[in-house]
Amino acid sequence: MTSGPYDLSKTPIHLQTSSEAGAVPVADFSFDGPSFERYTADYCTDGGPGRLMMIEESPVNWPAWECHTQGDEVVFVLAGSGTFIQQSDEGEVRLSFAPGSAIINPRGVWHTADVDSPMRAIYLTPCAGTEHRPR
Repeated sequence: MTSGPYDLSKTPIHLQTSSEAGAVPVADFSFDGPSFERYTADYCTDGGPGRLMMIEESPVNWPAWECHTQGDEVVFVLAGSGTFIQQSDEGEVRLSFAPGSAIINPRGVWHTADVDSPMRAIYLTPCAGTEHRPR
């Protein structure tokens, strides 16, 4: 296995959480439902959810809500602007973002995003146990 470089928009990297922690490139990843399911089955078996580090682009508002049940998600915005919306028992929180912003979507909190200008972001996501619902 080589040590890179990797284009995170094409080859995400799994960050392990076990005592033998490391970083593993995830080959043949398509950024769709089946790829995330295959990733979870193949990589999230090391005693914790791990994190998938990737770059994704969101040209428009997210069509769904999501919730990470196994840990917090960190989003670092590289380009674009808009609002992350977090919904929990305490109510709704709206967080404006721009390049350089970092957003934490806490474990168990439903979230989505309204995109004013196309967003490109680095995500550190605990994929195991992620749930989705229509917006």
